[in-house]
Amino acid sequence: MVLSMGAVFVAVAVILVIAWRPAKDYIAPVDYTGAIDNAVANSNWPVYIPSKIPENFEVTSARFESESYGDGTDTRWYLGFASNDEFISLWQSDGDFAQIKSATIPNAQCTDTKQIANQDWQKCISLDPATNGYVRNEGELIYIVSGTVDLAELETFITSLEIAK
Repeated sequence: MVLSMGAVFVAVAVILVIAWRPAKDYIAPVDYTGAIDNAVANSNWPVYIPSKIPENFEVTSARFESESYGDGTDTRWYLGFASNDEFISLWQSDGDFAQIKSATIPNAQCTDTKQIANQDWQKCISLDPATNGYVRNEGELIYIVSGTVDLAELETFITSLEIAK
């Protein structure tokens, strides 16, 4: 009986070793043109998009929705990109600045201001979770570009932003 149970365990182990494949995280790309059209039609502010998707990245999230960090009339435009192990996101909102900044770049230390694309952006770095970002206010609007890529890549992304039509 013990011998036959051992044989069963060995057989199961062999099958598992043969059939095992490492799991790779996969996030399906998103066709974001409809989300852009929705954002442009329903926002009361200019909606920004990159003029081109960053190399080796795919759009994985695109949505215009009610802002969960604000009152009932606040909205946000969120656009997310991912590569194999990196992400970049664009968050535009008319919601509460402190809450949005805390949600997008948790535990961030925000220091220097840098001029990027003729606009002042505040540099923010979070070590836990490891996230870089740039934050900008324009009136009641908040713009946050963040990600796991280095600051230079975020600057290139910001430079590529244009108003969606």
